[in-house]
Amino acid sequence: MTYLIDVMSYNPQFWISLGFVMLGGIFCLSGLLFGAFHYFKYKDRGQLLLCVGVLALIWHVLIYCMIYTGEIQYYPRIYNKGIPFYYLVGPCFYCYVWFKYSPSAVWPKYWIVHLLPFCFGLFDIIPYALAPVAQQKQLLKMLVEDIPLGFKHHYGFVDQQLHYILRFALAIVYAIGQWRMYYISDTVSKVIKREVLIFNCVYSTYLLLQCSMVLAIIFNRSQEAYILKSLDKLVWVSFCFLLFSVWFIVDTVKIAKNNLK
Repeated sequence: MTYLIDVMSYNPQFWISLGFVMLGGIFCLSGLLFGAFHYFKYKDRGQLLLCVGVLALIWHVLIYCMIYTGEIQYYPRIYNKGIPFYYLVGPCFYCYVWFKYSPSAVWPKYWIVHLLPFCFGLFDIIPYALAPVAQQKQLLKMLVEDIPLGFKHHYGFVDQQLHYILRFALAIVYAIGQWRMYYISDTVSKVIKREVLIFNCVYSTYLLLQCSMVLAIIFNRSQEAYILKSLDKLVWVSFCFLLFSVWFIVDTVKIAKNNLK
């Protein structure tokens, strides 16, 4: 904890990152309100899926910030609960683009297959959820002191590192599908294509930056603690999250305005 106190006291990068995250969180929460209103009023399935994906991203950023600052040890019940929902980001954003191009389209065939990774993540959080609170607190206390422990702890049926590999691999596959839809769709309006292009660019940048961190950790285990605590990387990830949140609030407000005309 001494390291963290020193970082918070003397390094402006920490406060810049925290500012980006807080501002991005405010934008995302505001966008979620507009998105929820839009779905309940107009039954826009794409907007609902976008909101679900954004909620998962917000939760991921929140948990990481709580681990980084040490606050997570005071809330043991919420740790590890986001794993199944992180698997939903890829399919939700893919289907969002699907319905963006074809609002009246039916659900993709065998859509329930997209939920299998979610079920896998849900199954794997059971051991931690059933562990006594005292053991959960002990784990989180060690995690705050040694952040890479999040990749190595034994609370789960599979190696925790596998979740990071699978989640980001699936997200990349879905992102490639989003780009494929963008390039093969010639019958949609230029406005829709431009909106999808902006979304794909912002989300892909955020995704690739996160993937680069995960790959660096996996292939450089001797430096994993440094990578996870690197303020330079934290600033860039938080900045990309802020960019995504700006796109999200602008897009949802624009849609709401267009439907009110």
